[in-house]
Amino acid sequence: MNTVEGDSIEVDVPAGQTRRARRVITQALETWGLPHLTRGAVMVGHELVANALRHGLPPTVLRLLRRGDRLVSEVGDGSDQLPRIAEIDNPTSTSGRGLQIVDTLAHAWGVRTHQVGKTVWAEIA
Repeated sequence: MNTVEGDSIEVDVPAGQTRRARRVITQALETWGLPHLTRGAVMVGHELVANALRHGLPPTVLRLLRRGDRLVSEVGDGSDQLPRIAEIDNPTSTSGRGLQIVDTLAHAWGVRTHQVGKTVWAEIA
């Protein structure tokens, strides 16, 4: 398990390890005294990590930043492809709603591009 020290934590998330990301988020929020954010933060963090693993390029990195009583979750990957909220044509579709979940649960979210790759971030309050 990762040790949470200070106001941030950063972990690599290999393919197939979205559960690891959920555990890290939960542990960080407990350590930081922000357990009331856990449900939304875990859902948002899971979606950001899952999108990076599914649509991005390695490495995938989860970074959590405590900002007072808020959490900023950042997920970086090596792809230049920017995420977009999908339009769902079929109401019974079982995929394509990840960024809709993020948009609904996050106080704010966005994307920072880099020379190689990008970071998708979301703030949970």
